[in-house]
Amino acid sequence: MAAEPRYEVIEHTADVGVRVRGATMAEVFANAAYGMFDLMSGNEAVRPEVERAVAVDAHDREELMVNWLSELLFVFETERLLLSDFEIAEIDERHVRATVRGERFDPDRHASNFDIKAVTYYGLHVTQDDSTWMATVIFDV
Repeated sequence: MAAEPRYEVIEHTADVGVRVRGATMAEVFANAAYGMFDLMSGNEAVRPEVERAVAVDAHDREELMVNWLSELLFVFETERLLLSDFEIAEIDERHVRATVRGERFDPDRHASNFDIKAVTYYGLHVTQDDSTWMATVIFDV
């Protein structure tokens, strides 16, 4: 039996997004990050050679998702680090602390699929239904 995919792509006019599911809030946040970087470059070629600690706060879980993904996008933009491994150490409705891993973007090895400019609040949802967590995130490309 094949594992359920970490995310599914949402086409939205000039933008693109992901819909993710997970058994825990941590899994949903990790899957959303994985989906964002996979859209940008395809994670199969990204090796977990460089490690960074990331911590973000927010007023609620939707803002936390935007802040989390925006911080990871900032890491990419400032350090050119493509990330593919997301280990959430601590998470609640207003805080996430994680270790993320990846490698520097190399145009000879990594694709450049989508230039994600920002994480948006448009259509943003982070919900829990019984034992399943779900999130929808649209990116400005």
